[in-house]
Amino acid sequence: MHKTLVAAALAVALPFAGAAHAEESPFSANVGIVSDYAYRGISQTDERPALQGGFDYAHSSGFYVGVWGSNVSWLNDVDTTDSTGNSLEIDLYAGYSGEAGPIGYDVGLLQYYYPGSYSSTWKTETGLTKPNTLEGYIGLSWEFLSFKYSYSFTDLFGLPDSEGSQYYDLGVSYELGGGFNLDAHYGYNDLKGGDDYKDWKLGVTKELGGFEFGLHYVDTDIKDVDLADDRFIVSVSKSF
Repeated sequence: MHKTLVAAALAVALPFAGAAHAEESPFSANVGIVSDYAYRGISQTDERPALQGGFDYAHSSGFYVGVWGSNVSWLNDVDTTDSTGNSLEIDLYAGYSGEAGPIGYDVGLLQYYYPGSYSSTWKTETGLTKPNTLEGYIGLSWEFLSFKYSYSFTDLFGLPDSEGSQYYDLGVSYELGGGFNLDAHYGYNDLKGGDDYKDWKLGVTKELGGFEFGLHYVDTDIKDVDLADDRFIVSVSKSF
């Protein structure tokens, strides 16, 4: 997922932090399928489909916790003879969200966890450390605009000496009418121990029959890396 730059970096959309509070119950769930799991512009599934889903608890006070998961392939796709056996990403998060006048805010922690065995041979061949990553984030929103800042308290998805990496995320979500919604995103990755890069996304979603269908264009300014090339991603999801 995430990851990489080799690692890289969660979901297009990680339904994480700040999940919408359910109107009738503090518990909610979501499930979806995407044609490619792109995280911060980089494919986590070798441009193949992913099944994703999560559960959230949101208290009326603004406190929330949740878990989200997706299949991934990037850890096994790395050129190595000592596979980790990993094909799963699990995200655990907790935070607090609220409003101050017209401004919404969201503060929390997000732990990316990749079950698997990361032997010394694997680390030597890939040049990576253990991929599990802890990030803190602060988000602000106003009407259809949002901004989120993330800071890595550990090496970022196994990239050596990348503790302290930062990610800046500017987003737009605008209702077009007729059940259509316009989504846009621009992100800047300030990577310690690696090359900084930018990523962006533009697309539309449409709610139909209780499901949300999406079509998005994703790209980065990374050169000569297939998993960071421009592409279209189709998605369908449902919230409960």
